[in-house]
Amino acid sequence: MKKRYKLVSQTLPVCELRKKDTKAMFEVFSKYYLNTSFEQFMTDLSEKDVVFLLKDSDSREIKGFSTLVNLYVDVAGVEQRGCFSGDTILEKEYWGQGTLGIAFLRYLFVQKLKNPFKPLYWFLISKGYKTYLLMANNFRNHYPRYERVTPSKERDVIAAFSKTLYGDFFNEDSGVISFSKVSSKDCLKAEITPITKELLLKNDRIKYFATKNPGWEEGHELACVAEMTLGMPLYYQLKTIRKQWKKMKRSLSPSAVVQKEKA
Repeated sequence: MKKRYKLVSQTLPVCELRKKDTKAMFEVFSKYYLNTSFEQFMTDLSEKDVVFLLKDSDSREIKGFSTLVNLYVDVAGVEQRGCFSGDTILEKEYWGQGTLGIAFLRYLFVQKLKNPFKPLYWFLISKGYKTYLLMANNFRNHYPRYERVTPSKERDVIAAFSKTLYGDFFNEDSGVISFSKVSSKDCLKAEITPITKELLLKNDRIKYFATKNPGWEEGHELACVAEMTLGMPLYYQLKTIRKQWKKMKRSLSPSAVVQKEKA
């Protein structure tokens, strides 16, 4: 019988990670990135505040993770707060599950409740289209996006977050962070999450990502923001219900029933 891969998540401060956890995280990380070293990995990890561990539901072994750091920047004299997502890595066998999205949304919602009347942004940099889709498919207010031009406020917020973390590596005109001059910077292995012609034709968001970040295979990162709102959990739940309803309707369609009977 084919193994059913299923994830569970654990959210905790980076300072509470055990040595065996960081070693397991690096093992996953090094499978998907070039130019990696454990020392650099640990240096980057120490700069983060929170980690989302993704574990196999049966073995409880770490199969992926995502990191986060809290940011506060000044934009036109007004403090803007954000949660920055670092590397998001997940073993290929576990792709497509919403475990990380739910854990991350829960964390953002708690942070929003602490100061509900102040904007809260998710600041994301993405070298792979799957990470970009995690934002684009689940947040109403996200930028950049193919549907419309990024408003000036969000453009300034993206620039402020990017310059705070990456300085001159951020190109404000393109909205891309490029590490091409730093040979030691890790980059995504080319065979992972390829952008095929088929994907470009059938998915406008993937096509947009590839256009905005043509150097993704070289490790270039597209800088993005999504706004967290108090209504976001409801929006996410309704979206999930609609998706499940459509799936059920397809399974109950006459053509699907006929195919099952033939099988």
